[in-house]
Amino acid sequence: MSQLRSVLDDMATTSMASMSEAEIDAEIEEITRASQRLEVLLVERVKELSERSAFAALGYSSATNYLADRTRTTHGRARNIVSRTDMQDKAPHAYSAWTDGRISTLQAINLADVAEAVPDEYREAEPWLVEVVEPLSATDTRKALTYWRDAVDGPGEFEADKQQLRRGVSASWLHGMLRIDGWMTKHAGEAFLATLDANSPPPTESDSRTPRQRRHDALENACRQLLDNGTTATVGGEKPHIVLHADIPALQGLAGGLHETQSEQIVDVDTLRRVACDASITRIVFGPQNEVLDVGRKTRVWNTAQRKAIVARDRHCQGEGCRTKPQHCDIHHLDHWADGGVTTVESGILLCRPCHTTEHSQDRARRRRRT
Repeated sequence: MSQLRSVLDDMATTSMASMSEAEIDAEIEEITRASQRLEVLLVERVKELSERSAFAALGYSSATNYLADRTRTTHGRARNIVSRTDMQDKAPHAYSAWTDGRISTLQAINLADVAEAVPDEYREAEPWLVEVVEPLSATDTRKALTYWRDAVDGPGEFEADKQQLRRGVSASWLHGMLRIDGWMTKHAGEAFLATLDANSPPPTESDSRTPRQRRHDALENACRQLLDNGTTATVGGEKPHIVLHADIPALQGLAGGLHETQSEQIVDVDTLRRVACDASITRIVFGPQNEVLDVGRKTRVWNTAQRKAIVARDRHCQGEGCRTKPQHCDIHHLDHWADGGVTTVESGILLCRPCHTTEHSQDRARRRRRT
């Protein structure tokens, strides 16, 4: 091990400035192979300790807990390594190809998963399967193994049943944001991705959003399109929609009063003002004992005729360098109606949600400078 550390130290202190691109490329390939070989050695040693039942003596209740603690990794990563300790038994040809560096770690895991799912069929076909996947990428390996498994295991009933049991989405509020996590079946996943693609216009040169942020905005667009125009069931006699509760000072940009969602999640006043730019408004007057004194009719800030006129004039988002289509845009008040601005065609412009958010952030800075 001291020799290995010495080699690594020498490589770490070697200057790459004098190396050619071909030399660096060759070293990357060698480092990848060495890294995989080290991973094999790690799995073999964890297996040896497991066969000796040594973890209890070392103060750990399981191999996973031992590995997570000693390598300072997550339990998920540790569990993944431990799961490979029986690969040699259930997929010996795949294990041999992995230790020789002929297939990658991910390819070996995919082969072992298939071996576990259809052990009898896999055992007979393993030498051929290893040979087939050896030149493939990780993605093509998984695809090829899926096709083979469907061929020998029927039309995928096992996987379909597994997906139906595993499917699910959770949503919970955390630190003022909604965290979404879950698993989707293949069919639902394809529909989800197609929806994101349909609601994600091609990025412009001025679009600085990350792919994750673009997917977030696409999902928001899809949800708003459905709530605005889609066929949805009614809740309490009305079509479901986003509901915000706010007092007049909050609408004027002053925090600390009432500015929250129907589910009592507090929203910042900039977001409130952005949403209120292009929304339906219901005025409710409360008395000193919080009793309702008056409820006005729900009205849209922009009527249909004004919206059509602004879309016909602007054609796309008016943010600098942005050409997002109208269906993904809000109508922004140049002077917010809560500040006394008028709601006319001349006072509104199309802005996509990211540009609209930026505009209200800049408006907050301007208001702070004035105060």
